Amino acid sequence: MADALSVEALSVLETALAALMPAGVPGGLSRQVRVHVRRIRPLGLGGYVGRHVAPDASLFGRRAQARVDVTIGGGNDNAASTYAATLAAAILTHSRSELAGHGFRRLERAPSEAPRVLLFDVDFEFVKLPSAGEELIEEIVLNTVPDG
Repeated sequence: MADALSVEALSVLETALAALMPAGVPGGLSRQVRVHVRRIRPLGLGGYVGRHVAPDASLFGRRAQARVDVTIGGGNDNAASTYAATLAAAILTHSRSELAGHGFRRLERAPSEAPRVLLFDVDFEFVKLPSAGEELIEEIVLNTVPDG
Protein backbone atom coordinates (compact mmCIF):
# COMPACT_ATOMS: atom_id res chain seq x y z
CA MET A 1 0.00 0.00 0.00
CA ALA A 2 1.31 3.44 -0.94
CA ASP A 3 2.31 5.88 1.78
CA ALA A 4 -0.36 8.62 1.69
CA LEU A 5 2.08 11.34 2.76
CA SER A 6 4.54 10.38 0.00
CA VAL A 7 1.75 10.43 -2.59
CA GLU A 8 0.69 13.88 -1.38
CA ALA A 9 4.31 15.09 -1.47
CA LEU A 10 4.61 14.11 -5.14
CA SER A 11 1.35 15.84 -5.97
CA VAL A 12 2.55 19.01 -4.24
CA LEU A 13 5.87 18.74 -6.12
CA GLU A 14 4.01 18.77 -9.44
CA THR A 15 1.95 21.77 -8.33
CA ALA A 16 5.09 23.61 -7.18
CA LEU A 17 6.75 22.98 -10.55
CA ALA A 18 3.72 24.37 -12.37
CA ALA A 19 3.89 27.50 -10.20
CA LEU A 20 7.46 28.16 -11.39
CA MET A 21 6.50 28.07 -15.07
CA PRO A 22 4.78 30.77 -17.09
CA ALA A 23 1.03 30.11 -17.29
CA GLY A 24 0.68 30.42 -21.05
CA VAL A 25 2.16 28.30 -23.80
CA PRO A 26 2.81 29.98 -27.19
CA GLY A 27 0.34 29.11 -29.93
CA GLY A 28 1.06 25.89 -31.79
CA LEU A 29 3.27 24.54 -28.98
CA SER A 30 2.51 22.33 -26.00
CA ARG A 31 4.44 21.23 -22.94
CA GLN A 32 4.29 18.07 -20.93
CA VAL A 33 5.85 17.72 -17.49
CA ARG A 34 6.85 14.35 -16.06
CA VAL A 35 8.31 13.70 -12.63
CA HIS A 36 10.52 10.61 -12.33
CA VAL A 37 11.07 9.98 -8.64
CA ARG A 38 14.49 8.61 -7.80
CA ARG A 39 14.05 8.48 -4.05
CA ILE A 40 11.48 9.50 -1.46
CA ARG A 41 12.09 9.22 2.24
CA PRO A 42 10.80 10.54 5.55
CA LEU A 43 12.10 13.86 6.83
CA GLY A 44 13.36 14.26 10.38
CA LEU A 45 12.96 11.27 12.67
CA GLY A 46 10.73 8.76 10.94
CA GLY A 47 8.88 11.58 9.21
CA TYR A 48 8.34 13.65 12.37
CA VAL A 49 9.77 17.15 11.97
CA GLY A 50 8.32 19.04 14.93
CA ARG A 51 5.24 20.67 16.41
CA HIS A 52 2.90 23.16 14.84
CA VAL A 53 1.64 25.91 17.15
CA ALA A 54 -1.85 26.65 15.86
CA PRO A 55 -3.43 24.19 15.61
CA ASP A 56 -1.33 22.32 18.12
CA ALA A 57 -0.32 19.17 16.25
CA SER A 58 2.63 17.15 15.02
CA LEU A 59 4.31 17.95 11.70
CA PHE A 60 5.36 15.17 9.35
CA GLY A 61 7.21 15.42 6.06
CA ARG A 62 8.84 13.73 3.11
CA ARG A 63 11.87 14.52 0.98
CA ALA A 64 11.82 13.61 -2.71
CA GLN A 65 14.69 13.51 -5.15
CA ALA A 66 13.56 13.40 -8.75
CA ARG A 67 14.40 14.05 -12.38
CA VAL A 68 11.85 16.27 -14.07
CA ASP A 69 11.51 16.37 -17.82
CA VAL A 70 9.62 19.08 -19.64
CA THR A 71 8.90 18.11 -23.23
CA ILE A 72 7.90 20.73 -25.78
CA GLY A 73 5.68 19.47 -28.57
CA GLY A 74 4.24 20.91 -31.77
CA GLY A 75 5.40 23.85 -33.84
CA ASN A 76 8.66 24.17 -35.71
CA ASP A 77 12.07 23.55 -34.18
CA ASN A 78 12.99 27.25 -34.04
CA ALA A 79 9.82 28.18 -32.10
CA ALA A 80 10.30 25.17 -29.78
CA SER A 81 13.94 26.09 -29.14
CA THR A 82 13.03 29.70 -28.34
CA TYR A 83 10.27 28.56 -25.97
CA ALA A 84 12.63 26.06 -24.31
CA ALA A 85 15.14 28.82 -23.59
CA THR A 86 12.41 31.09 -22.23
CA LEU A 87 10.97 28.30 -20.10
CA ALA A 88 14.36 27.30 -18.67
CA ALA A 89 15.12 30.91 -17.79
CA ALA A 90 11.70 31.36 -16.16
CA ILE A 91 12.24 28.29 -13.98
CA LEU A 92 15.87 28.91 -13.03
CA THR A 93 15.74 32.65 -12.33
CA HIS A 94 13.58 32.36 -9.22
CA SER A 95 15.34 33.50 -6.07
CA ARG A 96 16.61 30.98 -3.56
CA SER A 97 13.96 32.11 -1.06
CA GLU A 98 11.16 31.69 -3.63
CA LEU A 99 12.36 28.19 -4.43
CA ALA A 100 12.60 27.31 -0.75
CA GLY A 101 9.10 28.70 -0.22
CA HIS A 102 7.83 26.21 -2.80
CA GLY A 103 9.76 23.38 -1.13
CA PHE A 104 12.78 23.15 -3.45
CA ARG A 105 16.08 22.59 -1.66
CA ARG A 106 17.83 22.16 -5.01
CA LEU A 107 16.68 22.77 -8.57
CA GLU A 108 19.27 22.57 -11.33
CA ARG A 109 19.23 21.92 -15.02
CA ALA A 110 20.61 18.62 -16.25
CA PRO A 111 22.10 18.03 -19.72
CA SER A 112 19.68 16.86 -22.40
CA GLU A 113 20.49 15.47 -25.83
CA ALA A 114 17.07 16.40 -27.23
CA PRO A 115 16.53 20.10 -28.01
CA ARG A 116 12.82 19.87 -27.16
CA VAL A 117 13.39 18.30 -23.73
CA LEU A 118 14.45 20.24 -20.63
CA LEU A 119 15.76 18.12 -17.74
CA PHE A 120 15.98 19.25 -14.14
CA ASP A 121 17.25 17.51 -11.02
CA VAL A 122 15.23 18.44 -7.96
CA ASP A 123 15.48 17.90 -4.25
CA PHE A 124 12.09 18.70 -2.75
CA GLU A 125 10.81 18.82 0.83
CA PHE A 126 7.17 18.58 1.79
CA VAL A 127 5.85 19.21 5.30
CA LYS A 128 2.15 18.49 5.82
CA LEU A 129 0.49 21.26 7.78
CA PRO A 130 -2.19 20.02 10.17
CA SER A 131 -5.80 20.99 9.62
CA ALA A 132 -6.89 20.19 13.15
CA GLY A 133 -5.11 20.04 16.46
CA GLU A 134 -4.39 16.99 18.52
CA GLU A 135 -6.44 17.12 21.67
CA LEU A 136 -5.70 15.51 24.98
CA ILE A 137 -8.02 12.66 25.86
CA GLU A 138 -9.31 13.56 29.29
CA GLU A 139 -11.87 10.82 29.77
CA ILE A 140 -12.45 7.42 28.25
CA VAL A 141 -16.02 6.24 28.45
CA LEU A 142 -16.39 2.48 28.28
CA ASN A 143 -19.95 1.46 27.66
CA THR A 144 -19.52 -2.06 28.97
CA VAL A 145 -21.78 -4.09 31.13
CA PRO A 146 -20.07 -6.47 33.56
CA ASP A 147 -20.76 -10.19 33.07
CA GLY A 148 -22.69 -11.96 35.68
